[in-house]
Amino acid sequence: MGIKYEIDVFSDDPEVDCAKDFLHAEGEPGGRYNPEELNFYFNVILPGASNKFVVAHHDILNRDSDNANDNSCSVINILMIKKLRPEVNVVLLDGEECGGIGSTRLAKRVKAGDFTCKWVLNLELTGRGGKNFFVGAMETPLTEWIAERFACPVVDVPFNDSVIFREFGINTTVINSLPVTEKYSPVVNQDGEYLDMRMLSHCHQMADSVSTIDPADMKEFVEEVCLPIIDEA
Repeated sequence: MGIKYEIDVFSDDPEVDCAKDFLHAEGEPGGRYNPEELNFYFNVILPGASNKFVVAHHDILNRDSDNANDNSCSVINILMIKKLRPEVNVVLLDGEECGGIGSTRLAKRVKAGDFTCKWVLNLELTGRGGKNFFVGAMETPLTEWIAERFACPVVDVPFNDSVIFREFGINTTVINSLPVTEKYSPVVNQDGEYLDMRMLSHCHQMADSVSTIDPADMKEFVEEVCLPIIDEA
């Protein structure tokens, strides 16, 4: 896509030299890297001139699944966000499925002064639903701003990378789109329609297939939800 990017390779093993063991001198993957032997992680950073960050985790748990909604669609969505808003900092995070390793790495770099950060918007499970979405109950200024701007539901959510950012004192929230359903759901959108929480049960399962997501919804979500947040928040 012609987008400038950086690969931040790191390890929680102090005996590992990432520069030596993971990368050739040219900066291409190589060296001794073997994911079955060495405990490497990598964040992909698409830097921008603003102080706003949009992130999504790129790692998976079930290698046999399409992992379409968790979280490939969000990776695709933030690449499109970067194309439409080049000034935004976009980061593909590693290690969400094993405790937020990539978000911890990024949060520490923010606190060390490597980046100036106003807020971090974390995209999770954004393959269906379009402008129908909820934000996690993170109790942060960004959560409150989005909830007021869009009159969207605020929902208690399981662990996600925003939990890590919040622990480091970074203004953040997680956003999750869902289709509407006629069946009862505890989550209701601004039009009184039920959001189909059954989509969430597909995570890590074979049911998380490409057939369950909708590119038109993804486009709507990016253009009618994410871009206004970036432009206005």
